[in-house]
Amino acid sequence: MSCGLPAPGPSEHFTLETLTRRQAPVWYHVFCTRDHPNTPESFSLGWGDTRFAPLKLPDGGAVGTWYAATSERAACLESVLHDVPLDPPGVFSLADLAHYRIAALQLDDAIQCVSFHTPFLPKLHLTRGQLIDSEAACYPETRAWAQAAFDQRPSAQGIVWGSKRDDSARCLMLFQQRFRGSPIQEVLHETPLASPPQREQFVDLALRLGIHLI
Repeated sequence: MSCGLPAPGPSEHFTLETLTRRQAPVWYHVFCTRDHPNTPESFSLGWGDTRFAPLKLPDGGAVGTWYAATSERAACLESVLHDVPLDPPGVFSLADLAHYRIAALQLDDAIQCVSFHTPFLPKLHLTRGQLIDSEAACYPETRAWAQAAFDQRPSAQGIVWGSKRDDSARCLMLFQQRFRGSPIQEVLHETPLASPPQREQFVDLALRLGIHLI
């Protein structure tokens, strides 16, 4: 299946943006412990199937990737509820919350990112609808652009874009191999989503979205 997204060329006009702590003092990272012994600082090493990952190194190895968002709501929407439809609203099992934790973190200052924000997409002859708002079936095509950004901008340490599920928030994916050490300066706090008050906040969000909880 093709979604009509053009393949990236060998020399695209990717825009680099310097992401500072002043712009985003805190990032929120939701991680799952069901299949891997993840921690707030764990990078995904090639597993998963997302819009911009997994990615490959030139030698065929996996690029370590790590996702975060600028709000707890966006982090939950982009991870726990990522595959739950909103129109019409889908179903979510609250028992699954037992596998998820959320952490608030402070990252390095001045991280270099390829920006997939709307103002910089025309230079790539793309629209937000093609790259950010498309459905999961389009992931092989959108992932090709993330791979091109990684390959063509060796100084890029990640990708930044506006959340598909919550347009008030920014999302970030970091490339582990582009840092000498961990880019995470401090884990401010970490909490299971199944415990109060996070559970009540999650339930409130799901109900306001019309999602059926079981």
